[in-house]
Amino acid sequence: MSLRGRFVAVSTAVALLTSGGAFSAVWVVYNATQERQLDAAVLAEAQENALGAAGAEPALTLVSGRGELEPASRYAAVYDSDGQAIRWTPNLTQARPRMDLIRHPFRAPFDLWWNNEHLRAVLLPVASDPGKSLFFATPRTDLDGDAGYLARRMVAALLIAVVVSAVATSWLARVLTRDHQRIATVARTVAAGDLSARIGALAGDREMVQLGRDVDEMIARLAVLVETQQRFIASASHELRSPVTALLGELSLALRRDRDAATYRESIEEALAAARRLKVVTEDLLALARVGGADLEVESVPLSGVTGAVLEATRGEAEAQGVAVEVACDGAVVEGHGRDLERLLRNLVENAIRHSPRGSTVRIEARADEEHARLEVSDEGPGVPESARERIFEPFFRLSASCSSHAGAGLGLAIGRSIARAHGGDLWVDASQSGARFVARLPVSRPAGA
Repeated sequence: MSLRGRFVAVSTAVALLTSGGAFSAVWVVYNATQERQLDAAVLAEAQENALGAAGAEPALTLVSGRGELEPASRYAAVYDSDGQAIRWTPNLTQARPRMDLIRHPFRAPFDLWWNNEHLRAVLLPVASDPGKSLFFATPRTDLDGDAGYLARRMVAALLIAVVVSAVATSWLARVLTRDHQRIATVARTVAAGDLSARIGALAGDREMVQLGRDVDEMIARLAVLVETQQRFIASASHELRSPVTALLGELSLALRRDRDAATYRESIEEALAAARRLKVVTEDLLALARVGGADLEVESVPLSGVTGAVLEATRGEAEAQGVAVEVACDGAVVEGHGRDLERLLRNLVENAIRHSPRGSTVRIEARADEEHARLEVSDEGPGVPESARERIFEPFFRLSASCSSHAGAGLGLAIGRSIARAHGGDLWVDASQSGARFVARLPVSRPAGA
């Protein structure tokens, strides 16, 4: 059952129960009140007639009493101690109720069916003749008729109330769930593959409007994610195809005809270079996929140890480029994975060395405050254009040849930002007077119990 159907069903059931309960209570109270009034009248006239019920003749004449009961509608009979009727009114000449049917406590009104007529009766002792008792009854036709009339009117009112409640609830549910239906339709459209669908402006309550905005924002981010994934797959395929094509080309050329040893060696070296290129791209892709894995242990990592390991690993490349590397570290300690942090810093330092002119300096700074540690790598190269300061962190993005003469795989900065964000920080390129300055912000390590 739909949400709207459940809402209408529950509201209708609540209306039925509450209205039915209220009508039933009114009916019960009304009947009880009417019955008490009838009992008072029956008991009053029975007591007046009990005073003159003694006598020997069978005929029993009733006094008029207070006139609350119709004289023609009264039944009375006097019974002896053996339960035999000895006197009765004319309307009981043909037959009288047996004592076993009317044996009730004195002065306690009760109901009795006699000759297909519903009676309200009472049994009283005859004061002037001990051992005898007076049976007095009157039809409760008017009382039952009023109760039936009231019940029919209440049932009709209850049905009308339930129908009106169901119609009103259905209309209200349609109004309240209109925005839900719109959101559900957009969700199904997006699930079918159309990421251009949007909910747009809603005219409902504030919570529903906010939900529509959140869903639209989620769809927009999903569209960006899908687009980025498709672009990443296309770029990765292109990066892998180039070395694979070169490797196959060199091997095919070497096998096409017999060659001398020098030619074979040249072909093998070309194939080996393509294989190394393929290995680098594959390792970078695996590293990018592994960043933030749940199986990595988090520990306190001194940035001095990270910078020392990176200096040792990049020493040969810096010397080959004629670039000096300086370090300034204040002993900051961060929470994270040591190998990932080393890869983050190594990618930044290698990137700075490749883009630095010969004779320049690459500077590494690490400092911390109460909340975060800042790891900065700056160079004296051409810098990063402002328009590309975000795009350089996209996988496989490269600056134009005028800005960079070293074409790498384009994954180093993407891996670095992913590592920083997986550690609860971030990585960005900052404005600099000359060259480029990359800044990584990482959470500092706190002592246990701090």
